[in-house]
Amino acid sequence: MILCGSSLCPPGDRGVDPLVRLASEAGFDGIGIGRACLLPQASQLLAAALRAGLAPGVMAAPLGEAALARGKRLPRLGAEDPDERAAAIALGRHCLELAGGVGMAVVALDFGPVALGAPLAAAVRLFARRELTSGDDDEDVDDGPLGPALRERRRRGGALVDACRWSLEGLLPHAERRGITLAVELGPTPWTVPSPREALELLALFGGGAIGLAFDPAKLMTMRALGLPVSDGRVAALRAAAALVVENDAVGADVGYLPGLGERDADLTKREELPAKTPVVVVGPADTTGDEAAAAAALARARYE
Repeated sequence: MILCGSSLCPPGDRGVDPLVRLASEAGFDGIGIGRACLLPQASQLLAAALRAGLAPGVMAAPLGEAALARGKRLPRLGAEDPDERAAAIALGRHCLELAGGVGMAVVALDFGPVALGAPLAAAVRLFARRELTSGDDDEDVDDGPLGPALRERRRRGGALVDACRWSLEGLLPHAERRGITLAVELGPTPWTVPSPREALELLALFGGGAIGLAFDPAKLMTMRALGLPVSDGRVAALRAAAALVVENDAVGADVGYLPGLGERDADLTKREELPAKTPVVVVGPADTTGDEAAAAAALARARYE
């Protein structure tokens, strides 16, 4: 099933109809509701999609109930603070209730950013100036500009994984009662959680539960661009555990480009190693045209079906 991500035509002042029309005309099978949507918009979008004969697809969680004031952000499922985490779990349960009401099979969990002493903005500037890595295959990334962030992230890794575990424990029973599989989104930088290794560790903790991964080739390309190693074996394990494919490309350290318009190593597109009938959601920029969306849908179908 190839799904049209809401990022291609975000619901806003125009409402949900333009996105539903884009998905139908571009040849998608259904809708994927992304993090930029609010819960009321998600409800309207699902109703409109079903009326148009589109599948309910997948949804990101948590989603906000109303627009946030300037400087505010959603609570994080990966927060070390228990009160913030509880607020995120409550929003996630609202998403699961909405998803279960329309027969949605997969909800993708975003555990949020991680604030580190080493600022992300500084790393972005260094990467833009090609000063983040030397390009030497023998270079130890810990000795470079990312070293302080990586060392702090490792020190806090246990607490962050524990926070993610608490959130999964709070959401998984609600998902399983509704026949929903949770797809854990990957964090490709030290400023996100969980890393690929941590994500696989979480899946092992919940062995047998309705939980998998959101396999995202663009995020793995970002890790490679930053000089963060992801072994062939780990990539294979991530792919085998996929409950969802997030189909987009990366350019350098930036993700969210339509498939076919960015950079992709050949080993990150292997449909034969994915679980059968894994849904694929195509994401990209908000100014995507109908022709671009149709080309992206066709490419995704050729890759995964």
